[in-house]
Amino acid sequence: MKSFLKNENAVSITMGYIIFSAIFISFFIIVQFGITDVIVDEPTEIVMEKNYADVGNKVATLVTEIYLIAPENGKIETSYSIPYRIAGESYLISAQPIKDDQIISVTSSTSEKEVNVTLAGISPVVGIYGTTMSNNETHGITYVSNE
Repeated sequence: MKSFLKNENAVSITMGYIIFSAIFISFFIIVQFGITDVIVDEPTEIVMEKNYADVGNKVATLVTEIYLIAPENGKIETSYSIPYRIAGESYLISAQPIKDDQIISVTSSTSEKEVNVTLAGISPVVGIYGTTMSNNETHGITYVSNE
């Protein structure tokens, strides 16, 4: 019976299995936390940036079209549709002048991701101001001539 308790033939196999398992689990945990940035976060950032740029360009195009067909005396009202959410986040669209140019800014309401689209020279002629949220039911641009 004493030789049975002192027999250590299977200990090395068991210890090898435990050490291998610990190393594998540690490696798996490190990869799991590290790969989240590569697989989830970076593509989400790219999608948000591209879609925000698309929305900003759409609004900038509508403003430019209104500028081109604006009557000397009259009013133009347009409406447009945009997605309620991009990458699961609502966003704010704002038009604001800076120096000698005009910017359409699309900003996430939660992650503070922002994309700016310029209107290239329209602001000295027509000042554009306003904001809207993506989750509003209606979106529109109104032009009123003061002449």
